[in-house]
Amino acid sequence: MSVAWLGATRPRSLAPVLARLSPPTENLSWYTRRFSGSQRRPLSSRPLLTLAIESSCDDTCVTLLEKDHGAGRGAARLLFDKKITSDNRQFRGVRPITAVASHTQHLAGMVREAMRALPDAGVMETRDEATSGDVVWVDGRPRRKPDFVTVTRGPGMMSNLSTGLNTAKGLAVAWGVPLLAVHHMQAHALTPRLVSALEAGKRKRAQKEGQTQIGEQDKPPSRDQTPEQVLTPAFPFLSLLVSGGHSLLVLSRSLTNHSILAEAQNIAIGDMLDKCARDIIPASELAASNGVMYAAHLERFAFPNGPSDYAYTPPPTRAEEIKIYDPGFGWKLTPPLSESVDMSFEFAGLNGQVIKVMLENPDMELAERRLIAQHTMRLAFEHLASRLLLALSKSGVAYEGKGKGEDSTLLRDVRTLVVAGGVASNRYLMHILRGILDVRGYSHIELVCPPLPLCTDNGAMIAWTGMEMYEAGWRSELDVLAIKKWPLDPNSEDGGILGVPGWKNVEETKS
Repeated sequence: MSVAWLGATRPRSLAPVLARLSPPTENLSWYTRRFSGSQRRPLSSRPLLTLAIESSCDDTCVTLLEKDHGAGRGAARLLFDKKITSDNRQFRGVRPITAVASHTQHLAGMVREAMRALPDAGVMETRDEATSGDVVWVDGRPRRKPDFVTVTRGPGMMSNLSTGLNTAKGLAVAWGVPLLAVHHMQAHALTPRLVSALEAGKRKRAQKEGQTQIGEQDKPPSRDQTPEQVLTPAFPFLSLLVSGGHSLLVLSRSLTNHSILAEAQNIAIGDMLDKCARDIIPASELAASNGVMYAAHLERFAFPNGPSDYAYTPPPTRAEEIKIYDPGFGWKLTPPLSESVDMSFEFAGLNGQVIKVMLENPDMELAERRLIAQHTMRLAFEHLASRLLLALSKSGVAYEGKGKGEDSTLLRDVRTLVVAGGVASNRYLMHILRGILDVRGYSHIELVCPPLPLCTDNGAMIAWTGMEMYEAGWRSELDVLAIKKWPLDPNSEDGGILGVPGWKNVEETKS
């Protein structure tokens, strides 16, 4: 046997090398305990486990998620979930090179932290599990290796995405596990299903702890005690995906089929709100804000006392909805696309109006600034709602003209509207959507929004998307590249989520 020694002098003896490759002697008792028992547990009965990385913009996110087996079902649990956001305050917005530097600085250390949170391999029940390549040694302790690695492939900033993608590839190769390179906006749309699985996981653990307290550790739960683990919302459902880079109304038909009913013509709503906030909020308050999430600061500035300041009456008709706002201060705001029923969003016009008002009134009083902040958000959010109403009523001429009339039947069956993305964290948006749906005859539509930490970019939603794609049989090739612009809609020129190269389906290969 010949051995090539890379980057080191050939040792006189192989004993030191073999010692380093062997488990530490203090862990031999673990082997004795695990291998001497007669208990057996099938590999397929343990939860799926993934390590996920999100680096599409200025957030570096690493997550460990485990999920019970079962496509469309299953309880889930977060074992590790951490986010570090690059400091872009001096640039008054995300500076790509600063964000990349932050990813490079923090990602490796966060992965190491996550590895320390991997399940102790001592919980494995059989020798087969421990010797099947499922153990990774972390700080001298045997830990369970993830079943696959998940990462954001796009859309986003290319250098930022590539930092996370290359790290994920390295982990997948080192561990000998599959790679899932997933769509960022698909992850936002699926976040409520993650929440459903996490809640099922909490119920499952609470039930188990209750049994332990009464000394019934070995007694399986009865059928009627088993927590409900069917994922919700069920397909089809509507998704309003609103962030700094996207404004999309989506009909989510299935895991990989998300038809876009309306999208932004120019800038996204989050970008518009950020730009308006920089002009509306006094410079002293803006400088004291935490980070560059100016849209979130705009909400706090407009409503310092929270929802009690809303005083909102939803427009009962389209005519009321498109009225020009005139507060009597010498300036006006016109609702976006007020003379059109085109199925698209347009925020650049409103953005321009607000900036012009602020430039012409540099000494505007604080109360007037709050007023323009409130109504800038109101008009933007009512514009989102207007296209939702057009889709639900199937009256959008452009919508039918795009050849998507076949979606009308599915829309009649929709009972859930998912609101996701960074702007979904705005409570005023949710208040307006609920009010308009109710007053316009759609009170049966359930409004679902993830918890605030899951509205903004996060690793948990990426991990969850990897889980659902993995169970559907999808895997990513190791030569996949980051994608700056990745259409979500399967009817797009690029074919949507599955239209890009690099996917393979192991279930189809088996058949």
